[in-house]
Amino acid sequence: MKLLLLLLLPQVAIDTTRAVPLPPVVVTATRSARPLTEVPVPTQLVPAEAIRQSGAARLSDLLAEQPGLLLFEDHGTGLMMQGFEPDYTLFLLDGEPIIGRTAGTLDLDRFTVQGLDRIEIVRGPTSSLYGSEALAGVVNLIRHRPEAPMATTLHARMERFGTYQLGATSELRRNRLGATLLLDHYRTEGYDLAPEVFGPTAPALRDYTADAYLTWDLPRSALLSVAARYHQQQQQSTFAIDNAPHAETYRQKNWSLHPRLQQQLTSRLRLDASLYLTGYETHTRITRQHDEALYYQDRFSQAYRKLEVRLQQLLTNHQLLTLGSGAVQEALEGDRYVNRVSARSGFLFAQHEWTPHPWLEVVSGLRFDAHSDYASRLSPRLAVLVRPAASYRLRASIGSGFKAPDFRQRYLVFTNAAAGYSVFGVTRFREELARLQAEGQIARLLIDPARVTTLRPESSVAFNLGGEATWFDEALALSLNLFHNEVRDLIDTQPVAQKTNQAFVYSYFNLNRIYTRGLEATLTARPVSALTLSLSYQYLETADRDVLEAIDAGRLYGRTASGRDYRLRRSDYGGLFGRSRHSGTVQLRWQPTSLGLTVALRGVWRSRYGYRDVDGNGVPNRADEYVPGYSLWHLTVGRRLGRHLELQGGAFNLFDLRRPALMPFQPGRRWFVTLTVHV
Repeated sequence: MKLLLLLLLPQVAIDTTRAVPLPPVVVTATRSARPLTEVPVPTQLVPAEAIRQSGAARLSDLLAEQPGLLLFEDHGTGLMMQGFEPDYTLFLLDGEPIIGRTAGTLDLDRFTVQGLDRIEIVRGPTSSLYGSEALAGVVNLIRHRPEAPMATTLHARMERFGTYQLGATSELRRNRLGATLLLDHYRTEGYDLAPEVFGPTAPALRDYTADAYLTWDLPRSALLSVAARYHQQQQQSTFAIDNAPHAETYRQKNWSLHPRLQQQLTSRLRLDASLYLTGYETHTRITRQHDEALYYQDRFSQAYRKLEVRLQQLLTNHQLLTLGSGAVQEALEGDRYVNRVSARSGFLFAQHEWTPHPWLEVVSGLRFDAHSDYASRLSPRLAVLVRPAASYRLRASIGSGFKAPDFRQRYLVFTNAAAGYSVFGVTRFREELARLQAEGQIARLLIDPARVTTLRPESSVAFNLGGEATWFDEALALSLNLFHNEVRDLIDTQPVAQKTNQAFVYSYFNLNRIYTRGLEATLTARPVSALTLSLSYQYLETADRDVLEAIDAGRLYGRTASGRDYRLRRSDYGGLFGRSRHSGTVQLRWQPTSLGLTVALRGVWRSRYGYRDVDGNGVPNRADEYVPGYSLWHLTVGRRLGRHLELQGGAFNLFDLRRPALMPFQPGRRWFVTLTVHV
């Protein structure tokens, strides 16, 4: 297929004066540039125009509107994909991993959407290309590349709850050199949904981001780029401990440096070499308000270093081979870890893209990961794209994924001073348990401590089957995707001993076997050039197979509100917590070019989902254990005012939905106004 010849062309600035529009190109699904319609695995593109029209200031607001994606509030705002918790979705910035998770959640509120050229979302396991954490899929944030000779954009935003955003982006391109610079400041005073309780529901915060991207077109078809980013956030809050007012200050820093060299070695061979350095730090400090005495503090720092080299060889006009290798070094230290801990890993991967017929493409891949702390892993993937006709695409893929045990699960040493319980990682468990026994703090053992051994990586096998069709010159489009994920060796906490204060000592075990399966569908219609309507729906089933076995064996019971016990049936079981069986989105966009106007109405709907365990059986089965279903509607209206000004306004949560007890992360209607100046 001649398309493969395009994959090895140097990545230079695109000539935007061409009359023929180029199809959107994505790079995340196969780590090679491909038109979106020719990717053999489920992939979604959120282009810069959609980002701008959404009116979103933070990444969380933007991703919440995307089909098949659900937000999950736990230690920040995380993302669920295909029924997986936030731990299992890998986030990338220009193809490199973003670090800084808390209890597995990467807080999406950390990230501004300013300066992004597009977001690529790949569903299904991609460990064959990216290694650990990519069981559910990958979200790749891609920066804007310098294209204009000189341009500057100033950005000012005002929002409810004392929220302001000021930003500036500049780009420059001269001969072989290009550069972009982003400066962004975001602040909010937070909000309080429970005035009767001391302290706010959401804290006040100050957020700063600086981002630079430099390119240099070198001789011999080479491109050198350097990306650098610095982010800092500070939160301040108050709350009561034992009826005494306390103040909390939380500081966070994140930086990254990413030099990269791409070179066309021959007409059929391409080199891509990169170095990625990044760090993440947090400092939490809690003091009594009346005398500023220190109650608690926690320091944490994480470092990540990665070197990678890739070669792409065009074997024939119908076959492209990608080979890659690299090494990773990670380290962290903090108050919850006795010593500085580190780990090393290396990887090799290969991918073969083959077009045996004009209507058929086959992509196969395999990755080998070797790690200093756990057994080596092989991650294969096979994907097929069939084009039975010009307006139809069929896709099928099978692949495996894995998630390595993280530092917390291996090395954590933590005791909650207020509640009295302790959590120890498996590497530190025996030593810390022996210490507690010597101090006389252990009343009894619940299981044999010898069972606390080395953890195995969590692993999955996934199937995706779907396709898309277009009619009436692409005025109507339908895409479908069926998915099934089988996951084993999920890591969870379990009590090992009970203390004399009645609190428990926990450690980590490979316990659970789960599955997630469902259907994703999107229908898009463009009845006229100025109007686009998009409807999406997701049906999702999730379950813990050990729970299903306990139900079938009659060993799992529930308890009614009146205190009566009853044996659970499968129909009583609501699946994994936080998952809605039904969810969907609506997007209506109207862009009359003669008026210079853009109107975007978006709706997000999800059915009920389990959020707490009232009767103590560990599963959602009672009505009072669910958050009722709801819908949120957002409206954005924007208009160009001459050549240099753009005004945008609107509201998130247009109809002011509030449920303080069940949804403290939803403060109600959030109106906003944004002024953009193009210099």
